[in-house]
Amino acid sequence: MLLVVNLEDVGNLKKRCENMKWIGLTDVGKVRKNNEDAYFIPERDEPFFLLADGMGGHLAGEMASSLAISLISEELRNISKNRIKTNIYNAIEKANNVIYQESLSNPDYHGMGTTLSLLYVGKGKIYYSNIGDSRIYLFKDNNLIQLTRDDSFVNYLLDVGEITEEEAKNHPRKNVLTKALGTSEIFDVKVHEKVSEKGEKFLICSDGLTSMVSFERIREIIKDYSIEEAANLLLKEALDKGGCDNITLLLITLE
Repeated sequence: MLLVVNLEDVGNLKKRCENMKWIGLTDVGKVRKNNEDAYFIPERDEPFFLLADGMGGHLAGEMASSLAISLISEELRNISKNRIKTNIYNAIEKANNVIYQESLSNPDYHGMGTTLSLLYVGKGKIYYSNIGDSRIYLFKDNNLIQLTRDDSFVNYLLDVGEITEEEAKNHPRKNVLTKALGTSEIFDVKVHEKVSEKGEKFLICSDGLTSMVSFERIREIIKDYSIEEAANLLLKEALDKGGCDNITLLLITLE
C-alpha cells in the first residue's frame, strides 16, 4: 500500500524498523485554508523519506506535491541497490516531467510546482537531494548541520555578494524560489551521498517550520528530547509563533 500524506489537520505517524525509527507530522497552520504539503514515510520497509511543499493557484499546489510524492515513491520502491544515485535522479526527473506536462495541459494547474526533499537510507550511506527551500538537516555530536541549500533568490544574492547573511534573514524576497519541481522542462538537480553513522538524526522540513522557529532553537529541541517529543514540540512552537504557513516535519534517527 502506498502511503501518501496530505492532511488538513495534524498528521502523526511514527514507525520503527531494525536500524532506524521515525516520526512525521503535518499541520495546515493558522493562516492557510488548505495544506499544500505532502510527505512519505515508510509503510513497510522502504528506506526513504520524501517531503514536498506545493505552490500554485487553487488546489494546484496540492496537486503538484501529491504527484511528486506518489510518482517518486513508486519509482524508489523498485530501486536497484547498485544504481541508487542514478535511480533517484531518474525518479525525480520523471516526476518533474509529469508535473510540468500536467501544468501545460490543465488550465487549473497552470504554473504549479513543488519543492522536494528526499532522503534515502542505504547500507552505510545516506543519499539526499532537494529542490526549492524545504530542507534536510543532520544532527550529530550535538551540532545541527543544514545538508541542503535553498534554491532561493536570497541565496543567489548571497552568492553574488549583494547582501550579507544578516540581511538575508529578513529580506523581503526570502521566500522567492529560483527552482522548483515541475515548473520547467529544463531539469537540474543533484543527488548527494555521505557515509552514515549510528546515532545520527535527520530533520526534513518545509519552510513553515524554519520560517517560524530559529536554527538554534531547532538544534536545542532535537538535542534535549526524543524524536517524538522533539517533533511535537517543534510543531507546537511553529504554531505558537504564528503558524503562517503549512508545517511539515519528519525526524529520523539511525540506530
